[in-house]
Amino acid sequence: MTAVKGVETDHELVRNANFVLLVGGQFISQMGDRLALVAFPWLVYKTTGSVASTGLVLAMFTLPYVVFGAVAGSVLDRIDRRGVMVAADVVRGGLVLAVPFIATRSTDAVFVLAFLVSTATVFFDPGLMALLPDIVPREDLMRANSVLAASANVTEIVGYSLAGFVVYYVTLRTAFYVDAATFGVSAVTLLAMTLTRSPRCAAATARDSNREIPSVWSDIREGVAYLRQHPTLRANTELTIAVTMGVGAFYPLTFLLAVERFHGTRSFGFMEASIAVGYVAGSAAIGAMAGRVRTGYAITIGLMVMGVCCALPWALHSLMLIVPGLIVLGVANSVVLISIDTYVQTIVPDRLRGRIWGMRLTLTQGAYAIGVLAAGALAAVFALGPLFGLCGLIVFVPALIGLFLPVVRDV
Repeated sequence: MTAVKGVETDHELVRNANFVLLVGGQFISQMGDRLALVAFPWLVYKTTGSVASTGLVLAMFTLPYVVFGAVAGSVLDRIDRRGVMVAADVVRGGLVLAVPFIATRSTDAVFVLAFLVSTATVFFDPGLMALLPDIVPREDLMRANSVLAASANVTEIVGYSLAGFVVYYVTLRTAFYVDAATFGVSAVTLLAMTLTRSPRCAAATARDSNREIPSVWSDIREGVAYLRQHPTLRANTELTIAVTMGVGAFYPLTFLLAVERFHGTRSFGFMEASIAVGYVAGSAAIGAMAGRVRTGYAITIGLMVMGVCCALPWALHSLMLIVPGLIVLGVANSVVLISIDTYVQTIVPDRLRGRIWGMRLTLTQGAYAIGVLAAGALAAVFALGPLFGLCGLIVFVPALIGLFLPVVRDV
């Protein structure tokens, strides 16, 4: 019965035109993003030769979440989420298109453009997570999240490998042009959706007609109060913040490891693609097991596995030995993130969904930015090996503690 139900659910997702448009548009857009996420740090590293500057440009992709995440969540709860996402795509496309022209005149301006692109993304990412329950039934959310995750990580397998090739053998300019075009594809697919009016929009209209429009700060305070008063959501958020610093540090360290030891962007693309292979496998597994795995155990045990894998480059000095650990890291990462996304989408009411996602992104991306910046600074002083070991501990220890706390484990 379970298997048949799973097959029927998958068929329902395929017949859901809005979901198909969402997956297709994001697949194409994220292919372009993989090019840009290699091109931006490589452009700065090639221009400045500075490890710290490379870490700084990567941090530019996370800092706007700290500054604007809560405000973006309030905006997404006030007005049409799809419209905000389309506007973010248009802005991001224009900014990325400008990078090759601006970079020839000012390297500092590249940091500004990276910050602005990420600022627009702050209004897109929580919108995507908040929009999904509007187009997919509650019982299909785990599988829908697994499909989105698998699709995103197929783009990492192909996109990062292609990025390493394009940046090394073709031109940086091409990578930015392609990314700009894919934002346009994302906007078109979002506009092609046929969405019915949600209760959130109806309530907002009634409030507007009575001229009872709360301030943005009132919206944010309401979201903060809900987050603080919901014990399991608060505990899950605290765990996520704790481990995200280690995960954030891992990304620039792998980039620097590839540059210094394994021949640059080609190896970095291969390493990221290895993680993505594992992520796709993990996405398929968690989708097939939807409803049969306790969310809290999936999150805590998955994070513990991630912690071990983050530390492995400390002991391994061959790329071929590191790759299997990166694949396992990808499997564990997908199980953790899909479980967390589904949990939050399930328990948070529609009217607060944008704010909760925005605030969680503010908190977690703030921790991620700290990890990225700290890794870049420490890598300029210390060897990479011990830093990988430290990353592993930062991820593993909070997860181990969470495994023994019912408020984290029993969700």
